[in-house]
Amino acid sequence: MAAPSPLSAVLDAAERSGKLNLRTQDIHAELPGVSSAALHQALHRQQRRGRLIRLSRGSDHWLIVPLQHAAAGAPPLETWLDRYMSKTLRIPYYVTLLSAAEAYGASPYAVMVTQVMVVERRRPITVGRHKVVFHTRVRLRDMPTRWHETSEGRFKVATPELTALELVERAALVGGVARVREVLRELLTSCTPQGLSEALDALQETPTAQRLGALLALEDQSAFASRVADWLSDKPVRLVPLERGQARHTSSEVDTTFKVRLADSRRANT
Repeated sequence: MAAPSPLSAVLDAAERSGKLNLRTQDIHAELPGVSSAALHQALHRQQRRGRLIRLSRGSDHWLIVPLQHAAAGAPPLETWLDRYMSKTLRIPYYVTLLSAAEAYGASPYAVMVTQVMVVERRRPITVGRHKVVFHTRVRLRDMPTRWHETSEGRFKVATPELTALELVERAALVGGVARVREVLRELLTSCTPQGLSEALDALQETPTAQRLGALLALEDQSAFASRVADWLSDKPVRLVPLERGQARHTSSEVDTTFKVRLADSRRANT
């Protein structure tokens, strides 16, 4: 039987110690007698075998793929996302939208991609079977977040209250208002009125607050709806449709508290 390559021995030792994220320079430091060209070739051989995966083109961030995750092509997101965003890219981020809802156990559908909020536009990446897509928010550092932690690791995620607001704000990205209502029904069990006030203060999006308030009223969530109404009380508001792009009908019902044109949304998803 052929002896394991020096790189294989380094990867095995790293995996045994629980270190799945490796930088090229760190690997090189463990193999001082190997040239840069030889190491480059060895890394790509391990990549072709499925033992390693590089997180993005041009990145020197490598991820070991343990045998139990070989079918998925990569270990779980919490193993590597925070290290990649914070250490390799050195940019602020948080998991958002349906991916955040899933972290709170509030996504009724399988989420095929992970949605991550960043400050500037970035191309999506694919890591094994994981696809990560990026959305932008200018004042990202002002948004309330928390850690989502599992036995595999952790990543930053929008608070459930911010997640609710962002789902309403970007309903077109997640399948429309009907789907947002489904997710909200589960997500609200993780929310608090105080957390909702903090998210409203951070986001400062009056039309989004109006739309969320109307949805909360439709769902008979009076405590949360009242908190939104209180936040809106000193804000200039105008009549807005529940969903952007919604056709205007003279017969549309209007929520007069939140000044939101409901159309047929009261009957949807009931």
